[in-house]
Amino acid sequence: MSADACPLRVALVGDSIRMGAEPYVRARLPAAWRVWSPAENGESSHKLRAQLDAWLPAGAFDLIHLNCGLHDVRHDPGRDRPVATPEEYAGNLSAIFAVLSAGGATVVWATTTPIDEAAHNAAKASRRHAADIAAYNRIAVELARAAGFRINDLHAALSQGPLGELRLPDGVHFSADGYERIGALVAAALIAAAPPV
Repeated sequence: MSADACPLRVALVGDSIRMGAEPYVRARLPAAWRVWSPAENGESSHKLRAQLDAWLPAGAFDLIHLNCGLHDVRHDPGRDRPVATPEEYAGNLSAIFAVLSAGGATVVWATTTPIDEAAHNAAKASRRHAADIAAYNRIAVELARAAGFRINDLHAALSQGPLGELRLPDGVHFSADGYERIGALVAAALIAAAPPV
């Protein structure tokens, strides 16, 4: 039986970028695949680690697409540190990846998407910095590769040229066309990673 015809159990877990792209991901995946995602925003690595057993219990999925990072790098008003420091981010991901590695699913880690730092910091009370996203992506990719996970480098794919109208004025989120582009990238990564059946 081909992967297209097999009812693979697929999980999509991530932040608001995942939520925006998800309808386009689902539309591009084989109809036989059973796709699940949490109704809520996955937000940061702190939340993902806390919800891991509820969202991604061992043996529940064959294929997982996973990301967190945009909330981790965020500096909230009045705070002199990000939601998760680099050390906390690495520690959370190490714990998450250890559990997922033992769970038997094929895991695809997606890098955090690029931001327009000036636009974001002009529009929001919180602060995010492009250099932080690059640094956290390096941490995540190193850990994901060490765990044997596949990498869906959304950051690189979306950094190859100006995003223009694909990105919203807040510098972080995307238009429908932008999410459709991300959805195509995610679906392609999942189809390429589908385990043999």
